[in-house]
Amino acid sequence: MFLLFTLRPYIFCLFANICAFVLLFSYVQLVSECFRYGLSISGEERIINGNDADINSYPYIVSLKNNGEHMCGGSILNENWIVTAAHCVKIVNTPLKEMTLCSGTSVLNENCNLHYVEKYEIHPNYDDATKDYDIALIRVTPAFTFSDNTSPIDLPSNANIYNEWATVCGWGYYMKENNQVKTVVSNQLKCATVPWVSNQQCEMNYENIQLTSRMICYGYQTGDVDACQGDSGGPLINRDNILIGIISWGIGCADVNAPGVYTDVTLFLNWIKDIIRM
Repeated sequence: MFLLFTLRPYIFCLFANICAFVLLFSYVQLVSECFRYGLSISGEERIINGNDADINSYPYIVSLKNNGEHMCGGSILNENWIVTAAHCVKIVNTPLKEMTLCSGTSVLNENCNLHYVEKYEIHPNYDDATKDYDIALIRVTPAFTFSDNTSPIDLPSNANIYNEWATVCGWGYYMKENNQVKTVVSNQLKCATVPWVSNQQCEMNYENIQLTSRMICYGYQTGDVDACQGDSGGPLINRDNILIGIISWGIGCADVNAPGVYTDVTLFLNWIKDIIRM
């Protein structure tokens, strides 16, 4: 779910001042730098104006942490694997032992089932500059123990699924006042419902940025509700609790005419299944 022209991968950008400085010289360079540091063209999403959610209603959601600090979201696929955004993994230049996952809880750092990263797989075609193919898989240890608050998400069987409205969830930045996002991570899981935006409309919204066929857009043209920094990698689900997208990027958070951009999961089913069978 995050600047003058905030390109947000919905991961936390700690270099906003650098990005703004670069903007004065080159728009193209800004896009590259902000993506690199995890800004979202809404890179890291948080849920702005979402509602508190219970993990029992979304038992597949996990928090991905770096050195104990929440960084991104993810979704449980089976006992051993989760799916998240590639930029969430790519941006962490740190030993695997410093990356952990928290499952089975609505509240960060409370009643958390802790898992470590055994290995990860970033899609081989992932482009860090454009966020194309923004998907990665993480194998965890110990394996997940399924219960009412921990269970796998359903993958789509094909592209013909309900997608007019969807729900997006995460622990990212969640407050916006006077058009400014407050850089405070939500301790409580939050979810929001957002409408589908056609490819044609989304391309008009982002006329200076390349959108690819692997991307889908959801959000209100009026803004108000959106994902933000800290929500990246989390799920976009339809009314049947089927995973249809992964929070990837956007411009700003809940800005007018700037819907959230998500990785289209329906196009990666074979890649996902091939890896998690290994």
